[in-house]
Amino acid sequence: MKSTGSNLPEKAEVGLPLWLLAELTYRCPLQCPYCSNPLDFAAQGQELSTEQWKQVMRQAREMGAAQLGFSGGEPLVRQDLAELIAEARGLGYYTNLITSGIGLTEARLAEFKQAGLDHIQISFQASDEEVNNLLAGSKKAFAQKLAMARAVKAHGYPMVLNFVTHRHNIDQIDRIIELCVALEADFVELATCQFYGWAHLNRVGLLPTRAQLRAGRAHHQ
Repeated sequence: MKSTGSNLPEKAEVGLPLWLLAELTYRCPLQCPYCSNPLDFAAQGQELSTEQWKQVMRQAREMGAAQLGFSGGEPLVRQDLAELIAEARGLGYYTNLITSGIGLTEARLAEFKQAGLDHIQISFQASDEEVNNLLAGSKKAFAQKLAMARAVKAHGYPMVLNFVTHRHNIDQIDRIIELCVALEADFVELATCQFYGWAHLNRVGLLPTRAQLRAGRAHHQ
C-alpha cells in the first residue's frame, strides 16, 4: 500500500475479478470432515437454475473474469454441467472442473471435452486407500479417484491433484508426491485445512500435533 501524508496507508486498488469460482451446489456424495460446506446447507434454499448460472457467467465475463472454476459441494451432481461448460466456452472462459471424481465416468469426460472443458482438478483425502476412504466416508472412493485420474490424462486434460493436509495425512507428504508422479499430475495442490464449516466441528481431530509439525519442519531444513 502507498503511504499518505497523514501516515495512514492508502486503500489498495481493487483489480478486475479475473477468476470466477462457481459453487454450483452444496450437495456431495462424500462426507469429508474438513468440508467447507455450510453447517446448515440443507436449509440454504434452492440452487441457482441453469439460466441463472448462465446470467452470472455473463455478468462476470463483462466485469473481466477470464477463468471459471466449477465447484461445489460436488459439481458432478448437476445434470446441466455440460451445458454450463458449453456456455462458459462460448463466453470465452478458460474452464476448470474441481471435483472429488465421484460420479465421473469415461462418458462424462468425453461429454465435457465436447462441451469445451479445459482443465480438471481431482481431490484425494490421502495417499493410501484405507485413510482416504475413512475420511471420505466411502469404501469405493480411492479406487474411483485413481481410475478417473488416469482417465483424465487419457482424455488429454491438464490435471491438478489436490490434497487437504491435516493430522491424518501430513506425515505422508512424500507418498502423496509419489502418487502424484505416478498419476502424471501436471500440478499438485497441498492445501491447508481451513477451520470453518464442518472442519470447525472436527478441529481437534484434524489439527496436526506439535510433534508432526516439528518433524515436518526438520524434514524440510
